[in-house]
Amino acid sequence: MRSRIDTDDEAGRTGNRKVTPEGFALALLVASSLQIMENLLPRIPLFPWMRVGFSYVVILPFLLRYGPRSAFALFLARNFITILYGGQPLTTFLIGSASGALTFLGLGQPVAWAYRRGWLGILGAGIVMATAFNGFQLALVNLTLIRHSGFYFQVGPILAWSLVSGALVALLILFSEREIEGLFAPLVVSARAPAAAPAPKPPGPFLIGLAGLAGLLLLPDFRIQLPALAALALLVRDRARILFHAWPFFFYLAWLHLFHTPGAYLWGESITREGVRQFALYSVRLADLILLGRWLSGRFPWQWAGKSRSPYLQGFLLSLPLFTDLFRPSLEFGREMARRLWAGQRKGVLAPAFEAWREKMEAAAMAAEGKGTEAGAEESGSQPEKPAPGGISP
Repeated sequence: MRSRIDTDDEAGRTGNRKVTPEGFALALLVASSLQIMENLLPRIPLFPWMRVGFSYVVILPFLLRYGPRSAFALFLARNFITILYGGQPLTTFLIGSASGALTFLGLGQPVAWAYRRGWLGILGAGIVMATAFNGFQLALVNLTLIRHSGFYFQVGPILAWSLVSGALVALLILFSEREIEGLFAPLVVSARAPAAAPAPKPPGPFLIGLAGLAGLLLLPDFRIQLPALAALALLVRDRARILFHAWPFFFYLAWLHLFHTPGAYLWGESITREGVRQFALYSVRLADLILLGRWLSGRFPWQWAGKSRSPYLQGFLLSLPLFTDLFRPSLEFGREMARRLWAGQRKGVLAPAFEAWREKMEAAAMAAEGKGTEAGAEESGSQPEKPAPGGISP
């Protein structure tokens, strides 16, 4: 299964090798919409982290075109958007981002290299990256949250799911080749929309919270975990709902620690005293990590990013004004995507998302240019020239 996506070398020969802020912003908007579409689908029971990964329809071509750093930057920005607008706990963000870092920065270059030489197609690249990401995520979840070797029973299902999800992503890429190539074409706009970042936040609370997060991870002790839980219960809104949505983690803690921890039996010949203690301790710690992550997610000092000249951070800030209306168009894209697939229209199945976000970015940029012209005219004490009849400026 081979795609026509230009590689990094081919992009260099055509003069379109560097990531532009506008191109990065467009890719981020489309990837975020695809992720929202996927979040509306029901999860697999007991395996809630096993998803297709629709956003990789954009991220994987970014890897093959621009290399692992650009792909990881897009992946990380997508995760930041999930924190900013989806309220994702920071613990989930950290585990997912760490898995992505290991995958893209570790295997991204070999996969892109094999693809450029024709040794690996889109299908192979998708399966390799999906397998690596799912494997790293499983290991990190167990290392930081579950802490039980029995958790690795999921290796088999994850390998099987990686084959399925990697193949589905590859198919969507092939069905949307024309639209994906459009991501790498420059936007035809005359001005860049202003960077509308969230209100500045002092970095102190966020840094203190990070230190607390490290303490919770490194010090599994009731004398630390219980007071932290009491404090976080007062600080975090919707705490019951947040913890309820994390029920699969608590299920695994109960199953693994209660029934698979050696020691002195407490009830019958299945549950040990040590198992009950381990379950209680790690359940409290998990609740602390989830609630602290939610508290931290609303205190990230976003203004730090505004001082950078990186096209990734510029593109991230460039996309922010359009994210206020992210969910409604994403739902529309999802319905149109399902309608086309049901009607057998596979080619261009993702065209509505690509075309709509490109138009929104161009409209926002031209609106920003108009505001800038008016502001400049006011400062100079004059009004902007009105167009002549027929809409043609003199």
